[in-house]
Amino acid sequence: MSARHRPTIARWREETSQGEAWCYQARCSCGVEMDEHYARGRAVRDRDEHLAEVAPPPAERCRAPRAHGSRSWDRCPLCVDQLALPGLEAWGAVG
Repeated sequence: MSARHRPTIARWREETSQGEAWCYQARCSCGVEMDEHYARGRAVRDRDEHLAEVAPPPAERCRAPRAHGSRSWDRCPLCVDQLALPGLEAWGAVG
């Protein structure tokens, strides 16, 4: 079974040469810690890039995350081998 990815963005105060500043860092429950940044947007970008790297192929992603209790970027054992309903093949795995 693969690791579950639940990224968070931590925030703390850090002393700099110009005074105090907020520092942000994205961390994931799989153990990955991204770089520290003074801008929250960069930490958000790091988090999004990590999720894009670890995301399974679209056919294996959960199509009903709320009903299955997972996230849209997780591999879902309930959705993996399901065939599309007749007439909806073009929609594919919509996450």
